[in-house]
Amino acid sequence: MDRRTACLHQADAFREKAIADPEHHDQWIDEAIKWLERAMEARCRAVVTVEAGDVPNAASGTSADAQLSLITRQ
Repeated sequence: MDRRTACLHQADAFREKAIADPEHHDQWIDEAIKWLERAMEARCRAVVTVEAGDVPNAASGTSADAQLSLITRQ
């Protein structure tokens, strides 16, 4: 089982605890959210390699936000 799937299973377990334990519902939901965030992080940790000429630049009309998005996903 990969890390993303394990995190999603853990989040499901905390959601079930929230349903079963209304007195501590908020606590269990907070834990579920943490695990969902970890699952999202695990999904985004792909390695991407690009050639220097393949990276868009602001001079060609690409916005700085698009550049930042490309860089953060590397």
